[in-house]
Amino acid sequence: MSELLTELQLHLMVALSGACGTIAVFVLIARNIPLQRRIALMLLETSCMLLLFFDLLAYSYAGNTDHAGYIMVRFTNFMVYELTLMVVLALNLYLSDLMKNEARLKELPKGLTAVNIIICAGLIMVVVSQFNGLYYYFDDQNCYHRGRGFLISYIFPVFAPAIQLYEIIRHRKSFSRRILISLILFITIPVTAAFIQIFTYGLSVINISIVGVAIFVYVATLYDIDKKIERANNLEIQFLQEERKSMQRLFDQTASAFVNALDERDGYAKGHSARVAEYAGMIARESGKSEKECDEIYFAGLMHDIGRIGVPESIIHKDGELTFEEHKVLEQTPVIGDKILSGITEYPFLRTAAHYVNERYDGLGYPDRLKGDEIPEVARIIAVADHYATMTASQHDRAPYPQIAVREDLIKNSGTVFDPRFARIMVSLIDSDPEYLMQDHGEYFAHETEKEIKVKEYRSSVSRGILIEQSITEISFSSRPGSDTENEYSTPSLVIFDSFDGRTHTDAETIEAFSYLEYGEIWPDGHIICTAARNMEVTVTEKEKGGDSSDQTGDYTITAGRFEDHARIVIESKARKAEIIIALQDSSKYAYIGLTGENCCIENIKVEKKNVELWSDDIPRIAPKITYTDRLEGDIPNIQIDSIRSAATEGIPLKNDLKIEFHAISLPSSHLIWHCPYVILYTAEDKKVFGTDYREYAVIKLNGESAGDNDIAENTINVNKDEFGGWEQWKRHCKEGRECTVNFQVKNNTVITTLLFNDLVIENTTVIKANANAKDLLVSLSGDQCAITDIRIL
Repeated sequence: MSELLTELQLHLMVALSGACGTIAVFVLIARNIPLQRRIALMLLETSCMLLLFFDLLAYSYAGNTDHAGYIMVRFTNFMVYELTLMVVLALNLYLSDLMKNEARLKELPKGLTAVNIIICAGLIMVVVSQFNGLYYYFDDQNCYHRGRGFLISYIFPVFAPAIQLYEIIRHRKSFSRRILISLILFITIPVTAAFIQIFTYGLSVINISIVGVAIFVYVATLYDIDKKIERANNLEIQFLQEERKSMQRLFDQTASAFVNALDERDGYAKGHSARVAEYAGMIARESGKSEKECDEIYFAGLMHDIGRIGVPESIIHKDGELTFEEHKVLEQTPVIGDKILSGITEYPFLRTAAHYVNERYDGLGYPDRLKGDEIPEVARIIAVADHYATMTASQHDRAPYPQIAVREDLIKNSGTVFDPRFARIMVSLIDSDPEYLMQDHGEYFAHETEKEIKVKEYRSSVSRGILIEQSITEISFSSRPGSDTENEYSTPSLVIFDSFDGRTHTDAETIEAFSYLEYGEIWPDGHIICTAARNMEVTVTEKEKGGDSSDQTGDYTITAGRFEDHARIVIESKARKAEIIIALQDSSKYAYIGLTGENCCIENIKVEKKNVELWSDDIPRIAPKITYTDRLEGDIPNIQIDSIRSAATEGIPLKNDLKIEFHAISLPSSHLIWHCPYVILYTAEDKKVFGTDYREYAVIKLNGESAGDNDIAENTINVNKDEFGGWEQWKRHCKEGRECTVNFQVKNNTVITTLLFNDLVIENTTVIKANANAKDLLVSLSGDQCAITDIRIL
């Protein structure tokens, strides 16, 4: 058993000695470890290597009685005792460096100085013991035996580490956790081994334990240095990032100040460049650009119109149409911008965007008439952002367009003026912004009704529209004659209308742009003017007979609501109550109330939505219900969709080679290109659109748009316009009515939907993601402001 332990010990000593030698080489070539600490570690690891090497030789020559054996046994044992103390001395040098550089001590602790003295004394005692056999002696067989003063040799390598341990604990807060643990282990484990060694004769327990923890000290040191380097690198990276952000902020502030000063030349353009930059950044992010690319596109958007500095103010401020010569001057804007920004060589994308932002996707732009992907991507993105920012802001000659009008314009010009990909992204951003948060937040787009309006001439001022809904809306206000019109006729009145922006319009251009429709006008005394409503009927009930029936001063309460294509408005004052029934053009149109009057001040306007809905029995019908489904009925019932997806057909199980044919007609009130049929791919437990456990994979609009839940499906649409005659013709044909054919091809989890409608050939590919099967899908027809009839399933 003892022979086996001895053999295992010798193998372990060889391995540990080799490991220490290798570590010593690594320490020698390491440059990340401070020089003095490197010297201490090299001395430590070299001493450990030699300690085991000589201990191994001592075992090998033990009992060898020849001359070489005689010398080697004595020399190797002497070196073992000396090197044991050298290891403690090396550790003391290592600790001294830690105290100086980690604990930041100006003077070396006295305990470590004492250790140096103790170790030197121990080294001398080893030499002395060679002459008096105090520590050990050899018998006639040249074998090692402990001397009478053997335990004295333990005083130095035990007492010195005890002092070191005291200093380590005293300054423990100065060391990292890993270094502290390695130091404590380096001292406690060999000391513990020393006590074991007293009772274990013939085994090198101390030496092996010393070498083992010495290796651990190196590993801990290396790890600690690595962590420090990592922290330093992170701090450097953080510093560089902060420096970059600081430079970016400086550039942003400088560029913003410059373009704001430029925008000030045109009061209507104030903030335009900043909005373009913001929208361009949003498009870039949605298209999957990196943060760096998004920043570049943002700054390019900020500086895209810098060339306007070279355009005369007479052209910038001109209200009417520009002449041919003035247009030519304006077309120099990108060239001037390119020249101005050419000096910023660090950011070449700035001049690229400024130079090409006015190019068109179809090649009809300026200055170089580039086409399609020939136009740099940054310019294609900014062109879309610039168009949105321009249309949704006030200009010299018009109010800002509402998002719904901008949306249609982007779709119409997709593939001609704008890159279809970025136009689709902008449309998607508009669709995700129902509160109009992206638009210029000027007074024009205040969402709340005014609290007070002053009206001189009739309808010189009209409040923002108050929407009439199925839920009752209550409006209250006070009216009095204007301070400068006390002797003139004064009365409040109402305008009933519909428009994209919920405001009244009077000039032909904005009436068309905002699809303005005026149903009629109403006065508190029951007087009405019917304009575009199909019919209006009024019932007036007098409250105070013989009293002052004037409407010049007083408090008013209006209750309004609607059901389908009929609205009811009740105006109540102290003198009378007037009930007006209005037959709207159809159920698809909105209806707003605008407060106005003549020579009056309308104050304390309050609008409150009531949790009460009107139904067919609450409003007497004064005009027949309009329906556009009185055509031939096919395999499933005809449907009329008065507003977006307000009705849908029953679900049709999807299968390969499924074909659906139907007749579609847009309602007379329709005016947008997406007022057309939609094809929906979905699943639902009850097989109804928006039914139980409803999941929507694709909504394909017959104007060439597609959407769906991106978490469960991916849609790619391609629109062939080879036979397309333009959007105005398309809308006209929709109102006349056209046949539509829809074909489905199903392969695995991919559905290819092909639609032929009104000179457009649309192919949409739907790739179903996990947790769904294309064979389980249903097909439904829906739409917006259209009727679908004669539906045939083939």
